[in-house]
Amino acid sequence: MAEAVHDGSLDLGAVARMDDGTAASTLMRLKGIGPWTAEIYLLMALRRPDVWPSGDIALIQAVRAVKRLRKLPSEERAAAIAQA
Repeated sequence: MAEAVHDGSLDLGAVARMDDGTAASTLMRLKGIGPWTAEIYLLMALRRPDVWPSGDIALIQAVRAVKRLRKLPSEERAAAIAQA
């Protein structure tokens, strides 16, 4: 990511102005950036509060604890719980 910013092939200011899906897709074009990394960037660096990093195991464990579930929910179930 640093190389892409340095060589001008990635404009983080432009990414910040994109909608969530476009921004995540743009970031995931870079080698080593997957869905989790892109979503965490949107959540933490761009402070987008509605982003749900579905592959985050700590978040899934927190859903289990808060909702007092017997076992870890699937990513889909955790996202459905979060949507509510």
